[in-house]
Amino acid sequence: MLQHQHLLAAPEQHIEAAGFILRGIRGVFALIGSVIAGVICAVVAKSKGYSAILFGVLGLIFSLITLLVVLVIPRRR
Repeated sequence: MLQHQHLLAAPEQHIEAAGFILRGIRGVFALIGSVIAGVICAVVAKSKGYSAILFGVLGLIFSLITLLVVLVIPRRR
């Protein structure tokens, strides 16, 4: 019984660790979102005749802003 009481008290004693873990998880999701935005930006830019590498890197760094820009720019001739 004593072991179970210790397990129930553990979250109260380690709130800072829980916050650290949640920040890490949030960071992982932000990184995944940035990579997805970078890939989408690269594909759309290439289909419009622009540099896929340039817009892919910009999409990785600036995510949604670059995605909006690449969607708005006209096709290159």
